[in-house]
Amino acid sequence: MTVTRARCLNTAVALVASIAGMSSGGSPGVRPRAFAADYPAHQSVAAFTIGAALIPRGEVRKIFAADLNGGGYIVIEVGIFPAQGRDVDLSPGDFMLLTDAGRVATRPVDADAVTGAISREHRTSPAKQSDIYTTTGVTISRVPTIDPVTGRQTHTTVIGTEEGVGNGAPQYPVPAAGPNVGAIEQELWSKSLPDGKTAVPVAGYLYFPKPSGKANGVAWELTMDGAGGRVKLTLPDTQKH
Repeated sequence: MTVTRARCLNTAVALVASIAGMSSGGSPGVRPRAFAADYPAHQSVAAFTIGAALIPRGEVRKIFAADLNGGGYIVIEVGIFPAQGRDVDLSPGDFMLLTDAGRVATRPVDADAVTGAISREHRTSPAKQSDIYTTTGVTISRVPTIDPVTGRQTHTTVIGTEEGVGNGAPQYPVPAAGPNVGAIEQELWSKSLPDGKTAVPVAGYLYFPKPSGKANGVAWELTMDGAGGRVKLTLPDTQKH
């Protein structure tokens, strides 16, 4: 009876620990498409099949609250489908994006780096000449009055407020409304490609700095060089849409 109770207790403890571990973190990613062939580019190796899609600018604006396009980033969706009985060890560092016949190459950056770059774009900046702005202030003045008891002249302090509207650039910086940095980072992380081993299909986004000098219409080439094999996918340029 003692052994049975001990086993039950150990099982309960393990179950609680498992649930706690699941609720404390969670894994990033998005729902994979039904098949790798549902992605515009796909390829199979021994351990897995991979699919990838370059997300157009218009779709990026719908998926993310942050302005990734304006921040100089492009988004690629990747789906990994492990072969039966195999697992895949994923790492964003295994991916590289090449453009213009391989002359420019970039690696993905994490949510923290993207968030930092986007937040810097919203720092305080001087207002433009065409801005219409409002001003508010407090006025303090002393006005002469007659004391009704003594008949002598005295002064009374009067405090008031004033408001105005101006057209043009004021003589001071206008603070820009900053983004919610924590919310941006959480959203980017929660939708990013999972990092680690998986034996089931997973998908997520990779965030790449857009290479300078990228010619319109030139295909993007996504490579993955990991423990499970090397793949090379050609992605049509959808950024102009």
